Amino acid sequence: MSESEAASSHTSDVLHDLLGEIETLRITRQQEVRDRPHPRLKRFTQQELTDEACPTYKNWLVGRSRRVPSRKTILQIAQYLECSALERNILLLAARYLPETLELEGSELRQALEQAHRLIGTLPYPAMLLTHTLEVQAVNDLFQQVFAFPLLHAIPPEQRDLFHFVFQPNSPLHSPGTFNDQEVKAWQTHASYCIQLFKQSNVLYQFEPWYQELVERLSTLADFRTYWERASQAPDQPDVPSKTLLSRHATTDELLPIQLRHVHISVSSHMYPCIMAFLPLDEAARAVFASLGSAEESGSNAVGML
Repeated sequence: MSESEAASSHTSDVLHDLLGEIETLRITRQQEVRDRPHPRLKRFTQQELTDEACPTYKNWLVGRSRRVPSRKTILQIAQYLECSALERNILLLAARYLPETLELEGSELRQALEQAHRLIGTLPYPAMLLTHTLEVQAVNDLFQQVFAFPLLHAIPPEQRDLFHFVFQPNSPLHSPGTFNDQEVKAWQTHASYCIQLFKQSNVLYQFEPWYQELVERLSTLADFRTYWERASQAPDQPDVPSKTLLSRHATTDELLPIQLRHVHISVSSHMYPCIMAFLPLDEAARAVFASLGSAEESGSNAVGML
């Protein structure tokens, strides 16, 4: 067999495998909407897939095209078919592409959390430890002092996430500072950012049952559903809003309006788990931080639920 014949045979095998996986998923989705109509009235037919996700799909089926689709095309098909992270990777592997990198699990996740837990206690800034679902695993002493936040273990487990911290009315992170128009707008910007961050961090999981269940549960929070439906698909690099709040100067006992900006610190090759640290943006914030002392001087450490 010549090299060209071998290459053609390989391409045919790849397309055969890929089309088999796509059709299996398409038929499964089609069966699911027979008894329960899709919210957007999708029918998951071959023609609909061709029209909405891949113009050359019908040509592959009848053999008029034998070119292996690009990775981008595979992801478009996966999006149309509402694939889970596992199903998306099955399609990528069938087309002989590398799978998407999923989140850490098992011992790798535990090791990353332990490293982050040790690091967060050494930071001279308020900080919290987050997973990709924005669940709060730990906070340091400076976070509790600056934000006048309760001990993490005193918060019910189902409320230890960034959404509850931002949207729950009695949370220190919910209060829009001095309640003037500027502060209310700043809180609204921060609430939208949290939604965008979650969507961006979990774009591979949007069709997973846990994702849908979490959004449904969070919809009981005041204003959450409004901001969720208002927020468009997160940009590649969403703008990070500043945070203004009232914090008490440890020496003078004076309440000062301070401005902070948060940064994300990854502790592994994955984005999550990560540390969200709050850096001072004005003199008032620096004065409050100085009054509280450095992490070492105040005996600051991470307080969490590892």
